[in-house]
Amino acid sequence: MLTHSLAEPENPSRVVVVGAAGFVGGAIVARLQAKGIAVLGVSRADVDLLREGAGAALAAMLRPSDSLVLASAIAPVKNLATLQENLCLIGALETALHAQSVNHVLNISSDALYADDSRPLTEDSCAGPTSLHGVMHLTRELILTAAAGSTPFATLRPTLIY
Repeated sequence: MLTHSLAEPENPSRVVVVGAAGFVGGAIVARLQAKGIAVLGVSRADVDLLREGAGAALAAMLRPSDSLVLASAIAPVKNLATLQENLCLIGALETALHAQSVNHVLNISSDALYADDSRPLTEDSCAGPTSLHGVMHLTRELILTAAAGSTPFATLRPTLIY
């Protein structure tokens, strides 16, 4: 459940969108720019999260006043190799969060971390992934939640975006 600590809405000083060249990240960047919010889009061309030192490189781009949106993943995850690549990517994000604090973190996840069920999902629905893709998103959430520490952290779990 999201809670707001400000009495009135306030635009962030800057939003860093990791995965800015992707479908979701690109849409987020465009929407923020249309609202006149300062954005730093980070794509693989800027920092390849699968490379050694990527976490430190990303951390060097961050400021304590930033809001950080994490929309970078290799999807869908259908085999062990892609799961391992995503774990490497998540490790770089974790390293960056440990190295440089930010003001807020928003993780873009997936409802794939829930088992298929005929009942509607709620805030109390238990995670129970039945696919490697769901396992990746659940693992990502657990690692990033811990890495965020006391930083305000939220996860959005959209379904069937494409």
